[in-house]
Amino acid sequence: MKIALGMIIKNINTDDDIMRFVENAEKYGHELDCVIVAYTQELNPRAAAAISKKARFYAIDIKNPEYCIEQFRSRGISADAKHTLLDCPVDTARGLVPYGFKRTAVTIEAILRGVDVLFFVDNDVYPSVLKKTPVGSVTEDVDFFGAHLDSIKAGALITTGEYSGYNILPPASFDGMDDLLHGVQKIEMLDYWQSSEAHRCLAVQPEKRVPTPCTKILGGNTAITLSAFSKLPPFFSSYYIVGDELYLNRGEDTVLGLSIAKNATQCIDIGLNPLHDTYKNFPAEPDLRNDLSAQDRFYYACTGWVGRNPFMNHVKGEDLKEVRSFQRERLIRGLDALSAYTSNPKFNSIIDNFDTSWDSLSRYVSEYENVLRAWEEFIERSELT
Repeated sequence: MKIALGMIIKNINTDDDIMRFVENAEKYGHELDCVIVAYTQELNPRAAAAISKKARFYAIDIKNPEYCIEQFRSRGISADAKHTLLDCPVDTARGLVPYGFKRTAVTIEAILRGVDVLFFVDNDVYPSVLKKTPVGSVTEDVDFFGAHLDSIKAGALITTGEYSGYNILPPASFDGMDDLLHGVQKIEMLDYWQSSEAHRCLAVQPEKRVPTPCTKILGGNTAITLSAFSKLPPFFSSYYIVGDELYLNRGEDTVLGLSIAKNATQCIDIGLNPLHDTYKNFPAEPDLRNDLSAQDRFYYACTGWVGRNPFMNHVKGEDLKEVRSFQRERLIRGLDALSAYTSNPKFNSIIDNFDTSWDSLSRYVSEYENVLRAWEEFIERSELT
């Protein structure tokens, strides 16, 4: 079984984010066939050299994925499919490229390299878990790859799990939390968020790890048997522009998750929750009310959710007019409350993001239809079994 580590990142300017997983695999006796990283801005030669000493390293320049382009040409894959899957959809000096496009680029390279199982991790995730002890929470190294491989060897085609660490919803308490969560379509988190004064939105590894079937995939903690893509769509997400700023939509696994359920693909939550440094300063607790960096992180999470929701509701077959009207009304009230709570009027501007994303729905649908056609052609010529 050939296994690979995959990551999407802006800059490969250090080997730390990658090497901690490479060394974890080595520590627990798992041989990585290769490491595949898609980057959008810069590649530091020293970092690349350090990684290459430990594992075969393929760095994908997302603006010019040379190996994939060469393979598409040699396999007779059409220019249209190549354009859709490999030509970067946006040109920005900040390296903002849709998450779905980047994950699909890594997936394509892995398939073309003959990888059997692709592990996706994010650069703010660690191969350790946060455990609760009588003296507080402590981190503990874990066999990250082994935990996923156990379920894959037992028949799972996709494995994933939640995270330890701080939730993207930071501790908070204000009237209007329900309006805000309705507006960004995260209302299932209401009870959790409203009780945040008790648990501080800090998740720890459960004492007993119990693998369970699921359809929700977390891109920073997942392993995919690539043969599963013979029946599944690729990752997909888009973007939208408000003024002169480009925003990335979240939810690149939305259609993939729905297809997992539809195709009865065995997907397992392995119950291993690696540490996610959500706010980039763990173990400091995010302070939504007073910390501008925490407010910015939450702001972009909200813009990503309102970006995701029109396409997600389209795919689910919801009444789009009704959903849009309901969410907009609740969002306005929720943003007013959030802006007052944080003394940051920037949050009120998210209503412009909401409107722009909904107005972009026809483009999202057209983009996905093109991606799906191109993906089907790629899969037919990829010799994926």
